Amino acid sequence: MNIATMLPAHLIHFLSCLHAATAHAGDPGGFLTTDNASGTPSAATAIAEQTTRLTIRLVDADTNAPLHGVVRVVRDSDGQQIKLPELIERENGWYTTTPVASVAVPATSLSIEAIRGLQTELARVQVDATAAENVTVTLRLKRFHDARKRGWRNGNTHLHIMKRTRQEAERYLREVPESDGLELVYLSHLRRIPDEETYVSNGIVEQGLTGDTFSKLSDGKVLFRPGEEHRHNFGRGGEGFGHVMLLDIVKLIRPVSIGPGIMRSGTDGIALQRGIREARGDGATVVWCHNTNGFEDIPNWVTGTLDAQNIFDGGNRGSYKDSFYRYLNIGLRIPFSTGTDWFIDDFSRVYVPLQGKLKSEAWLKQLKAGRTFITNGPFLEFSVDHHDIGDSLQLSDAKEVRVTAKAAGRADFHSIELIQNGNVIGGVDAKPDGGHYTAELNDTVLLNEPCWLAARTPIEGSKNEFGQPIYAHTSPIYVDFQGRRPFRTEVALELIGDIEDSLQSIREKASFANDSELQSVMGVYRSGIRILRQKIKEDGR
Repeated sequence: MNIATMLPAHLIHFLSCLHAATAHAGDPGGFLTTDNASGTPSAATAIAEQTTRLTIRLVDADTNAPLHGVVRVVRDSDGQQIKLPELIERENGWYTTTPVASVAVPATSLSIEAIRGLQTELARVQVDATAAENVTVTLRLKRFHDARKRGWRNGNTHLHIMKRTRQEAERYLREVPESDGLELVYLSHLRRIPDEETYVSNGIVEQGLTGDTFSKLSDGKVLFRPGEEHRHNFGRGGEGFGHVMLLDIVKLIRPVSIGPGIMRSGTDGIALQRGIREARGDGATVVWCHNTNGFEDIPNWVTGTLDAQNIFDGGNRGSYKDSFYRYLNIGLRIPFSTGTDWFIDDFSRVYVPLQGKLKSEAWLKQLKAGRTFITNGPFLEFSVDHHDIGDSLQLSDAKEVRVTAKAAGRADFHSIELIQNGNVIGGVDAKPDGGHYTAELNDTVLLNEPCWLAARTPIEGSKNEFGQPIYAHTSPIYVDFQGRRPFRTEVALELIGDIEDSLQSIREKASFANDSELQSVMGVYRSGIRILRQKIKEDGR
């Protein structure tokens, strides 16, 4: 017998109406189900449908200070992640929360988990909410690493927001970076017709360039600054000249987006380098986006018009060896950087050493000097004979140096690796350390040639709480040996081949109004080839 038939008729009618109304609203909590045969709630489901009000408090385990953070609620009976529509949804069942939040949850046994940024261990409590109308839980977040006290400040160099109202976007910016422990965020303008109609961050940037929008958003905990994604594509999403972030701009560099592939009008007759040079003249910092995406990255790197290189900002296109390692192996200095692109769907950020008050100009100066590490999980420390990340060692004779590398992360990052000229030359496995993992490498390395050294964690088999592959990598420490930087002729020839392939693609895909436009664009690539050939000649090997 269906036990629901034993319920009073008025109760069955009430539950049916409640279910219909919730289903029409999309049932954001996922609490209501019906009997398969009749479409009315069963008695067992009626009990499960009962809800309670859960108040979640987050505090620092050491100081008891209130904290923003990220929470997840799971039903113990089946492991189902509970939706919390009152909060800002993130990835993998997580939600951003202020220090105190009240949410509707099923009246059942639940587990509540919480973290803040990268620096705390996972806090978890269980609560039986079966009989109570209101339940309050306090999660104490234990910090296992304090990068700020160690003199490191983090930033997200690439962020846009779309398909939100202005009010929703401002709430997102006030709550999400704080919950993630972000300190500096570059919110950037970009254009693409017709999609830009939903790009709510464009209006915020435009107002911020002429008013006090950014100072109002910057509440003393997170600093916001304006940026622009200056770009070109062949077709709506096809590869083109590429994308660059222009950070801390004083005005929009126009055209923001180039060519009919994005703007549905005009020609492909403007190279990114023109806008890059204009932005640099205004004092902006220029970061290449999306690793190897685009044709103009190589010529701009070898002509010295870029300040840093992003990877994993808006996808996992390419790897370290596709860009960073090749550039480093022809003697270029390449600062590592990263961001998240559309929304903050990962913990990606770049750290730089900085003392005192956080200011964008000082932070960007350290970024451009290559004193960085990037991560979406582990914290890194790295030194070579007491030289720090971004430093250069000048050696006239072979020398054995002491190398120290450390990593600490909430999730298992497997190991820390020592990299020389793109090759792994040492490593130490990560070990559990309370509620997190650590690894420490102490080794000696014989240096008898020009090279660069860096520390990283492998991108294999481990994911963070948002379900993203864990990565961390320092910018290099450089070794100039007998006055020379590392230079591999085969890599330079490979880069020349890539530029020539790009020129061929441009000839096939681009449209130009006249020969002057064609020669202007082609000149950027030819300059890159000329410089690389000169480097090969000077190297003499």
